[in-house]
Amino acid sequence: MKWYVAVFCLVCSGTVLSSTLFSSSNKNDLTQFDFPFLLGDWYLVNADPEDSSQDFTSIHLTLSSSYTFAVQIEKRDSSVEYWEGGYAANQDTLTLGVKSVTPQVYSYVSTHNRLMLNGVTFFKALSRSLVGYWQSQSLSGSELDEVGVTQIQLVLQPDFLFFIRSSDDRGHEVVHNGVYYTENDHLVLLYEQGEHDTRFHINSDQLTLNFENGAMVAVLNRVQ
Repeated sequence: MKWYVAVFCLVCSGTVLSSTLFSSSNKNDLTQFDFPFLLGDWYLVNADPEDSSQDFTSIHLTLSSSYTFAVQIEKRDSSVEYWEGGYAANQDTLTLGVKSVTPQVYSYVSTHNRLMLNGVTFFKALSRSLVGYWQSQSLSGSELDEVGVTQIQLVLQPDFLFFIRSSDDRGHEVVHNGVYYTENDHLVLLYEQGEHDTRFHINSDQLTLNFENGAMVAVLNRVQ
């Protein structure tokens, strides 16, 4: 599945700003991955660790866009079991260890922050450094004049919901809200009109977003 890609779609004087940022042929574009809601770090915590029938305290499952996975199981006796390998997926089935002697097959249902494997619910976790209310300090880039954006406000919630407002020098504003997901330094914003992959970097309370390899670079400060 190839996702329709768009960014902000700011309309000025009745015309849509340059579509340069609206498409991507970058093979590293995370929006080209077929099952984006599977990606991330998923956790299951034993609600009753004293139950002898449940020999674990927590399970950490990581699924990546390279179709590799890692599972870490913390046991009741404080020992740790670890398993990694390749996985395969379709719309409702996830297979871990596809090249192993005994692959494990699960039926699954996923949302932007929950993954149910055979009816057991895992929750997605996120680095707290990315969560917050961000406001642009500066915008630059090779296509900035064509994009026309002069200010950005971005809210990233811990439940993987986001809100973004962009404006131009005439005061025209466009607001989007939706869900986001991350992998390494990729931050993908998914909303009703499209999906866009950015690269991000955080230094203390400053977030830098790079759109389309420098077509637009936004430096945003955390708003306390």
